[in-house]
Amino acid sequence: MGWVEGILEFLKEGPKGGKLDINTLLRVSLDSGIIDEKKAIAEVNGLVKWQIARKRWHQNKTRQKMASEGPEDLLPGIHTFSFGDFGLDEQDLAEFELDEEDEDSGSENEEQDELEAVDPIAAERKKRMRERERLRSRAGEPKKPEIDELKKLHPGFLSMLRSVLAE
Repeated sequence: MGWVEGILEFLKEGPKGGKLDINTLLRVSLDSGIIDEKKAIAEVNGLVKWQIARKRWHQNKTRQKMASEGPEDLLPGIHTFSFGDFGLDEQDLAEFELDEEDEDSGSENEEQDELEAVDPIAAERKKRMRERERLRSRAGEPKKPEIDELKKLHPGFLSMLRSVLAE
């Protein structure tokens, strides 16, 4: 119980050794020439714009979902049923719909069968990646910008994190 309380206290209060100062990490990295200031600022601004667009996309998607449900007073109780009430799993149903779509693409199925015979894990990964890409392209989710310069901050961030957590 004490261990769980310690985790909850850490999540609530933060580390006892202090807080991570990202501004200091950025200044030290800029002064030592690890990162280029203009590229780093452009990447941060790109990430901020992406996060704002992603938030708007999520809000619009939620609004559309709420609007498509319609008023509940037309048919009372209609929204109280779920797939689980009938012993069905929503992911299984989505997979069933995917199987029907996959029947149309014969050459992909042949490649999938050959890959499954050689490496079933790689085949499953490839299948899941295709599914994620299909869902993403249909949903219109904003694409995350590429970051290269900010990744150079990773070693400094890890050492700073270790020192804060070690205390």
